[in-house]
Amino acid sequence: MSEFKYTTRPPEELSARCHEIQTGLGFKEVPDFDNLRDVGMAVRLALHIRGLPTVNFATLRMVASHYLGIPGPAVKSIVEILAEVEFVKIQSEGRTIKAVVPDVPYYEAMYSTLGIFAAETGFNESEQLALDMLCRLSKSPEKVDALETKIGAEHKLFERALTLGKEGSYLRVHRARGRDIALSPTYFSENAEIFADMVAGKGSGEIQHLMKAIQAMQGVPLSIIEKNQEVGGIKLSPSEIQLLKRLAQDGAVKPPSISTDHAGENFFLFTPTPAGAALSPTKRDIYEKAMAIVAAVRQGQFLPQKYAIRYPSALINKLRNNLKLGKSTSEASQQYKQLVHMRVAQLIPVGYGRSELRIIDTPENREALDMAYKLVISGASSGAEVDDEARKALQKPHSFIESLVASGELVKREKVELSQDQQLEMENLFLK
Repeated sequence: MSEFKYTTRPPEELSARCHEIQTGLGFKEVPDFDNLRDVGMAVRLALHIRGLPTVNFATLRMVASHYLGIPGPAVKSIVEILAEVEFVKIQSEGRTIKAVVPDVPYYEAMYSTLGIFAAETGFNESEQLALDMLCRLSKSPEKVDALETKIGAEHKLFERALTLGKEGSYLRVHRARGRDIALSPTYFSENAEIFADMVAGKGSGEIQHLMKAIQAMQGVPLSIIEKNQEVGGIKLSPSEIQLLKRLAQDGAVKPPSISTDHAGENFFLFTPTPAGAALSPTKRDIYEKAMAIVAAVRQGQFLPQKYAIRYPSALINKLRNNLKLGKSTSEASQQYKQLVHMRVAQLIPVGYGRSELRIIDTPENREALDMAYKLVISGASSGAEVDDEARKALQKPHSFIESLVASGELVKREKVELSQDQQLEMENLFLK
């Protein structure tokens, strides 16, 4: 008999965790996660259509299926959920949806409304268990056996939930001092004191050194760090670079990724929080946008196709003030394509293979620009229509992988081995 008792969560946290789980699982089939995944897909679609003009449903269905991890047959039901909470108006002929008119509110209201909808709809025991596990681990890593005892679920159900979390990259399990330690990649960003301790160097020398180095120059490509063996003039040993890779895999340093034809795929490293301030689940999307902006600029600074950016802070400040770059370039379509994908900006063709970057004027984009500017100058931070052109922008040659997914990709590619001392530091971090 299961003794698991589901803990009620604030609605905005509930919907944010559904989004994390859905993003991690992607197209993996989990038969008893129906409501959880519907809410997660509703959040994901709402985030991407907020502020758009009327969207052709056939186009929306293709984009959602190909790029947002929402299966094609599910798109109609997700749109109907958004209509039920009055985030969209549906234009239809008979029973056929022809177009969708978005009216999605600002982030906090969006998460809260969908969280209330989720709570009213209800979750089955498997969904409740996954959500409870993720919520607990976002607050603190736990020994797996202790977590099982605290949750009180049947062993088979618990093991299945843990396996799903690992396969979906929304949970991690580490072996430390002979015990399995579970944690969430969001742990570091949502617990500011942990990041502050790492930077202050309380009992973790190499981690302190690495965090200070990354904080001093946010968004440096990992490939450049490996090549130069330094970050912003701070020398790093080969063993420290190995540790840095592991911190990126575990989500302690955020690794968004950009792929280009001329430079391949590169991971850009950021501290888990802007300025050591805790990020609420509803604010992480804005930090994602800020990192995307900085990563695009660092791409042009460190890995240009032809013309390097010399003054990244001045460029971002110009975007903050003017919401556009007055000078069009031939590299803009390559360099800033991911900002179109994340609905931060538009690329306006001006002829002769050149494009001008224009920021989409929304409150969250302005907040992301402010955050990006502070990240670059100090290392800290206190409606592109979804149509065929946007689809091409996502297919060719530039793409941005959100940090949660990119961290999972790093784990899949290689498992970085640590020295005994480094392993001890990591254990101290997770067992803190």
